[in-house]
Amino acid sequence: MKTLLAAIIFVGVAVLLLGVNIFFFHRPFPDGEISTNPEMRKRGIKCAKQEELELLHAQKKGKTACDGNYSDACASCGLYNKE
Repeated sequence: MKTLLAAIIFVGVAVLLLGVNIFFFHRPFPDGEISTNPEMRKRGIKCAKQEELELLHAQKKGKTACDGNYSDACASCGLYNKE
């Protein structure tokens, strides 16, 4: 019983300490969504859905979206021309 009580107290203190900025200073929770996070946009990271839509749009226009800097593992996507 002592161990269970100690574990509950430890978890409670850990949650309180991890949430200090959110609970007491009312700062927003960090944005983890790839498509709306400005830091990820700055680094050029896109979500898979956005990349798929770009590739689909490029296929419909008859263009290749690959620039040739990909490995042989990407050759099966249908857009990669290994010439």
